[in-house]
Amino acid sequence: MVPLNSWLPRLDELAEEAAISININGINHAVMMATPDDLEDFAIGFLFGEGIICGNHDVHDIQLTPSEQGVVLDVTVANRCLAELGQRKRRLAGASGCGICGVEAIEHALPALVPLSPQKPPRADTLLNLRERIAPWQRKGRLSGALHAALALGTEGEILACREDIGRHNALDKLIGMQLRQPDRCHTLAITSRCGSELIHKAVQFGASHLISLASPSQLAVRLALKYHLNLIHVPRFDAPVYYAHTGPSDQIGESHVQPY
Repeated sequence: MVPLNSWLPRLDELAEEAAISININGINHAVMMATPDDLEDFAIGFLFGEGIICGNHDVHDIQLTPSEQGVVLDVTVANRCLAELGQRKRRLAGASGCGICGVEAIEHALPALVPLSPQKPPRADTLLNLRERIAPWQRKGRLSGALHAALALGTEGEILACREDIGRHNALDKLIGMQLRQPDRCHTLAITSRCGSELIHKAVQFGASHLISLASPSQLAVRLALKYHLNLIHVPRFDAPVYYAHTGPSDQIGESHVQPY
């Protein structure tokens, strides 16, 4: 007789989730629920997205200490970052994992960003079979089916790096943190998750030229991408890529338009 629970997956095939406590210069800052991998990258990407640090050079040390509930990240940053830390703590009381929900005012939820320098979107041929090419990089996601991925792409669409997490914001924070620790940054990022406005904000703040999403973006995400000159490309499962940009892959930069290619 087959046991009733024989169909259940092994526990080590399920997605990991842990409480990640981030302390900055001995000050408790935030607790995030995340997959406990690549946590140094996560710390840098998260603090960069919070506006507390301007880059990897502002981080002097990161210490990881496992706890019963998760992991404690003790981050030492440059003293000049502490003023922004105080302002941020006052604004983010009650905020959720995306770093937007719960803030006190609209201008804090959607802060103004510096527009990017307009660039031509990647050619359609560099996006061929992107879904299939991403799949081998999602090592943990293939087992659990429950992890988001963020990836860095080269100029010809080749995948150079991948970070995974149970939270879509965390996955992008990890990728951005990894990129900030490298001498050269990739200008094309890809995400497997739903593309909301907060992911546009992170990509623009990082300075990416292109953001590729395997899921449809929200209307606000498209408006913000166009406003800040971020080329947003949706790669559907079966249809051709859809470009939300000021220019198509073979056009001259000009009037804003939304056009599939």
